[in-house]
Amino acid sequence: MTTDNATREPELLPPGAGCRFHVPGPYVVKLAGEQTAGSLAILESAFAPGEGAPLHRHQGHDETFYVVSGRFRLRCDDRTAEEGPGGFMHVPRTHPHSFTNIADGPSTILVALTPAGFEKFFIEAAGLSVSGRPSREAMESILAKYDQELVL
Repeated sequence: MTTDNATREPELLPPGAGCRFHVPGPYVVKLAGEQTAGSLAILESAFAPGEGAPLHRHQGHDETFYVVSGRFRLRCDDRTAEEGPGGFMHVPRTHPHSFTNIADGPSTILVALTPAGFEKFFIEAAGLSVSGRPSREAMESILAKYDQELVL
């Protein structure tokens, strides 16, 4: 359900609050499209060392990353940077990108999706992850539904 601007309410969440999904890797939906009339979604995720998102691209939304803690290797097109807290990367739709935790411990990243909608992918993918890591084929099917493709 999308609401209009006149009926939207401000959102205030304490640390750790939000809807949690494990895809693998825990994702917390801090702000969903239903709360922003579809304009924006915000996710937070903590990754173990070596974890992250493989090289992929989105057709229907832009993605913006902000490193909260730890250290990530951020890649977009042919550019790669290793960033700690405060590191930032904006990825316009269609540009291949990835991120990987390169710290010795957990690292946290905040992700903004514009427009919203892709946060629903995490809800569906979490259902596949209940019994362990989902197959590549199952993940690719859900990714295609949300206009995302893995880049090999």
